[in-house]
Amino acid sequence: FGGSVGAEAPIVLTGAAIGSNIGQMFKLNYKTITLLLGCGAAAAIASIFKAPIAGLVFTLEVLMLDLTMGSIVPLLIAAVTATTVSYFLVGRDVTFAFEMIEPFALGKIHLFILLGIFCGLMSLYFTRTTMRVESRFSKIKNPFKKVAVGGVVLGVLIFLFPPLYGEGFNTLQALINGEAFSILDNSLLYTFRDNAWVILLSLALILLFKVYAMAATTGAGGIGGIFAPTLFMGGVAGYFMSKLLNHTVGSGLNESNFTLVGMAGMMAAWAIPISLPSAVTYELR
Repeated sequence: FGGSVGAEAPIVLTGAAIGSNIGQMFKLNYKTITLLLGCGAAAAIASIFKAPIAGLVFTLEVLMLDLTMGSIVPLLIAAVTATTVSYFLVGRDVTFAFEMIEPFALGKIHLFILLGIFCGLMSLYFTRTTMRVESRFSKIKNPFKKVAVGGVVLGVLIFLFPPLYGEGFNTLQALINGEAFSILDNSLLYTFRDNAWVILLSLALILLFKVYAMAATTGAGGIGGIFAPTLFMGGVAGYFMSKLLNHTVGSGLNESNFTLVGMAGMMAAWAIPISLPSAVTYELR
C-alpha cells in the first residue's frame, strides 16, 4: 500500500521461524535449532537478492554463529539452494543492474572517506529520528487515530516526493543509471527536471523525509523492515554527494559508483558488521 519500508525483514523473520519450527518439530537440541534458524535466515536473504554469499555473511555476522565447517556448510547449502529456486521461479534478473565502467582511483580516496563520514552522520540522523517519531506514535492509544495520522503523513510525503513510495529500489536503479531527473516524475517539480540544482534540492529533501515516511509507516502499525530504507538512503546520499561535488568543484566523480558505495557505507554505519554491506552491494548488481 505504499508504505516506505522494505519486505526483507518480514521475509527473513519468516525464514528463521520456519527453520526454528522444523528443529522443534523433530525435537532437536538448542544448538541445532539455532543453526536451522540461521539457515532459514540465510536462505531468505539469498533468495530475496539472489545473493548467497550475502545470506551466508548475514547469518554468520548478525546471528554470530560459530565459524566452523559444521555451521558454514549447512548455511551455504541453504543459501545456494534458495538462490537457485529463486532463479527458477522469478528469473535471472538481479536487484540492481550495473556495470563497472570506471575503476577505483586511489587519488580520490579522500572523497570516499568524506562519503563515509557523511553516511555515518546520516545513520545517526536515521536512528534518532526513527526512535523519536515512533515514540510519538506510541503515545497515540486509539489504533484508528494512529492509522489515520500515519496515513496522512505518509500520503502527503509521497505526494510531494514520489520516490518515497515503497522500497525505492526503482529510484536507486535510476540513480545508478545516471537518470536522476526521473526522481521528479509525477511531482510538482517535474517542469524543472533538467535543472541540476532542483535535482540536488530534491535529493536532499528526500534524504531528510525518508526517515519520517518510514517511521510513519511502522509507527502507524505497518509491518516492514529498515534494510531497504537503509540501502535507499545510502544510495541517495552517495549520488547526492558526488553530484554536488561534480557540479560545484568539478571533481569528476562517477556518480553510479558513489551510489553503490553510499549504499554499503550507510549499511555499515547502521550498526551492521562491516563485511556484510560489501557482500550485499557486490552481489546485488
